[in-house]
Amino acid sequence: MDLQNHLKNELETSAQYELTDEDNKLLVNDKRENYIFKKLSSKKFRKWSLDESSEKQIKNAIHLNVSANNPIQFIFPFGGYKLWSLPTAPQIDWAEFFMISYYLRWIAPLLPVYQPGVQFIFSSDDVIVEKLDNIPPKDTNAYFASFQKLLQQFSGYFPQNLSMEIKRVGDLFTPNEFEEELAENIIAMKKVYEHPDPVNYQKMLTTSKLNFQWNGVEDFSQLSDAEKEQKIKMGPIFHDAYGKLNKRRAFVRGEDKIVVFTTPISNAIAIGTTKSSITKFWTGYGVVEKRGEAFIDRILSPEQFQRMQKTTYETQAVNLIDLPNFKTITITPPLNFTNS
Repeated sequence: MDLQNHLKNELETSAQYELTDEDNKLLVNDKRENYIFKKLSSKKFRKWSLDESSEKQIKNAIHLNVSANNPIQFIFPFGGYKLWSLPTAPQIDWAEFFMISYYLRWIAPLLPVYQPGVQFIFSSDDVIVEKLDNIPPKDTNAYFASFQKLLQQFSGYFPQNLSMEIKRVGDLFTPNEFEEELAENIIAMKKVYEHPDPVNYQKMLTTSKLNFQWNGVEDFSQLSDAEKEQKIKMGPIFHDAYGKLNKRRAFVRGEDKIVVFTTPISNAIAIGTTKSSITKFWTGYGVVEKRGEAFIDRILSPEQFQRMQKTTYETQAVNLIDLPNFKTITITPPLNFTNS
């Protein structure tokens, strides 16, 4: 299969699934809820083990939705922007395409056996990134619009009992509600971060430094090193203050929702972003790795993207998605990077 057809196949068939003999045996021997849980926790997709509380939450969400004859509800909370340092910013690129295809293949086995189907929501946190990362609203708007358009392309091939959409957390609030509760939470978080956990705090500072756009909403590029350090130190405070907003928590962490993420977070299932990647798609760059006659979907971290520049990669024209970053695709040799 050539690359164009490989990508076309992912667009058109990722949400399709035919039950296997093994599936039918599971359905005979297990309750439907057990089948659903086993498919979602399959090691074919899951990158990390499930702790006891996460397993309990997922099983409870399945039970609540099945009991009410509602779609199984998934929610993926994420940044809602493209990392400004990547050449494809501010719009989506092949990273989002590969991620959507991967998640569709993960949930597809539920659709033939559960008529109410699946509702999958990407929960965009773009409302906070202006404060958190100095990323302009025009850029998050461009990202949101391009993400919506890609979902529309995929949804043309969905079975009737599947929906996948992107929603903004900011739409849950009036401007005053958001600002007032956030301000209260910031005061509380400043006290918490007087004595932070050193390991976790350092990780958050590293992320804050990577994501902060110095010449974004405001031009902070001329600040002194000490002043820039103070900006970065506000990152964890903004992050946690935002995460505690009541309406956001209710929307993302409702008891009937299964939270999905790339890496482990509390009471969620971590399945990475492709079979070979765990990099966050909004801070990653999508490529295909050529291994013999096979094409491997990869999402590269910013550091891996820089390393890729030193390889003998090539680009190929593609005619599939009518968005700026989909006119060509990068083809790399075997990268031998660790799971990204």
